[in-house]
Amino acid sequence: LGSENNHRIRSKGKGENDGRTGKKRGGGGGQTKPLEDIKRVALRAGTILEARQHPEADSLIVCKVDVGDVDETGTPSPRTVVAGLAQLDFDALTNRKVVVLANLKPAKMRGIESHAMLLAASDDKDTVELVDVPDSVPNGELLSFEGKELGEPDAMLKSKGALKVWDRVKAKLRVNGSGEAMYTEEDSTVRLINSSAGPVTVSSLT
Repeated sequence: LGSENNHRIRSKGKGENDGRTGKKRGGGGGQTKPLEDIKRVALRAGTILEARQHPEADSLIVCKVDVGDVDETGTPSPRTVVAGLAQLDFDALTNRKVVVLANLKPAKMRGIESHAMLLAASDDKDTVELVDVPDSVPNGELLSFEGKELGEPDAMLKSKGALKVWDRVKAKLRVNGSGEAMYTEEDSTVRLINSSAGPVTVSSLT
């Protein structure tokens, strides 16, 4: 993320592995109005269950993150997420409720496949902090943008064109003076990123 205070929001890690489906774009008989970029990305609540150092990279960590996925028996199926957050305290990451970008194509990072990204904010001094979600929010909940109907995320953003959707959204993410994550539209309209329990936030980069 970035912000009014020049705090940028970044994604740490890569990939997606769930079967959640978005609506098809195009096809059929008639023209379909394209969905807005912010409705195509799947920003979900997730809990970091564990975090450890990547065995092949000092700058990377490997996390297990509960994003609400379950297997065919209904058993929780946490995702593996590789992220460039080795500067953070691993103990402080465990059981932390965070924002997860959940619908990118999985990608290997130094030999370990990552299935999501974690949203983090940073300042000009490269201080990095994860974007937190209120503890009461269930894992897997799709976050919303203030004043907009709930999104219809793509099942997976994997083509070059689809990946640019996230690039465009990411470029407009910031943190305001209250530590709230927000999205600024082309016309300067500001929309907070909200959960069912309120805005998602950072605690120190304000």
